[in-house]
Amino acid sequence: MYDLKKLRAEFPILGKCVYLDSASTSQTPKRSVEAMVEYFYEYAANHGRGAHHLARRTTEKYEETRDLLGKFLEVPRENLVFTRNTTEAINMVARGLCWKKGDEVITTVLDHHSNMLPWMALRNQGVKVKVAPHKEGYITPESVAELITKKTKIVAVTWMPNILGTIQPIEAIAKIAHDAGIPFISDGAQAVGHIPIKTSFIDYLAIPGHKGLLGPQGTGALYMKDNESLSCSLHGGGMVEKVTLEEVDLLPPPAKYEPGTPNIPGVIGLGRAIELVNELTVPLIHSHELNLGKKMWDLISGIERVTVYSPKGSPVVSFNLEGWLPNALARELDDRAKICVRSGMHCAEPLARSLSNTGTVRASVGCYNDVEEVQIFADTLSEIAGQK
Repeated sequence: MYDLKKLRAEFPILGKCVYLDSASTSQTPKRSVEAMVEYFYEYAANHGRGAHHLARRTTEKYEETRDLLGKFLEVPRENLVFTRNTTEAINMVARGLCWKKGDEVITTVLDHHSNMLPWMALRNQGVKVKVAPHKEGYITPESVAELITKKTKIVAVTWMPNILGTIQPIEAIAKIAHDAGIPFISDGAQAVGHIPIKTSFIDYLAIPGHKGLLGPQGTGALYMKDNESLSCSLHGGGMVEKVTLEEVDLLPPPAKYEPGTPNIPGVIGLGRAIELVNELTVPLIHSHELNLGKKMWDLISGIERVTVYSPKGSPVVSFNLEGWLPNALARELDDRAKICVRSGMHCAEPLARSLSNTGTVRASVGCYNDVEEVQIFADTLSEIAGQK
């Protein structure tokens, strides 16, 4: 196990609350914040557009993060495009593929709106969206196989749903898609940085910066196995080799997919956060979060009138307390003990409503949480339930 006390010192806010909302956004370590402040105070300039020393240093620091992320995922750096978040990454794929009327997309009922709405938006082009059902929080490869036809254009499945936290059989589903000659995309929002992952069987992976990688909000990336497989959905400065009034020559990837001024300080801060994740190691993070999830499940599942929807061991525990609306209960936990949890539909409304028409309360742990925080949460919930 890594040194949890030392790690928590990287996150000063943890001394002021019990933060159990990492599935929404992680806290950002001091080293990332300091790197962003250093950028603004020491060398702030634009990326890739200047010959002066500030611009050169900015570009070097920005591209260092691409190198770090490439090594972290064991993929070529030129196959990584920086985005604002996983949502933008998935939209890049949805907008960058060539569609025709009658094409089909397969996604799942477990998926976040980010891996539903971009595909649903294609309906106005005559594209059909098929939704695979879940069984006790899991998508079976067989259920996806049943939906595949000759018109299927892409299969899009979350690696880990943000309400239930169940790890999906991504490799098996990707194989079914590939055997049919269909590309596969996964929403890695809840997986990257939390669980050991492989990318060898992935065509597209949407990567968050502000969740398991501990980076600042407004950062993310898209991994493309074939970095020439998409057309550009945005156009502007920074992506071109040459422009005349008659023609435009684009730069090679990833620059061709990154027009305009990017979130330079955010990406630089993300690089320092990735270094921290590398120091901890993903296998140890995964083990720590699983243990906390099991402890949390054990503690609250026995509380009278509490219904837990997530399976035991998930680091994401969704539940409800009879007699309380989710938002009201989340506010009560905050008011009583400064416990920060999520409530509502979690941007995954079809799944949330299938569990409860009012949504759920969700407590999610991160690499920096400890057993004491889980105990405080469970004790406070038990008090609210009237058992103490």
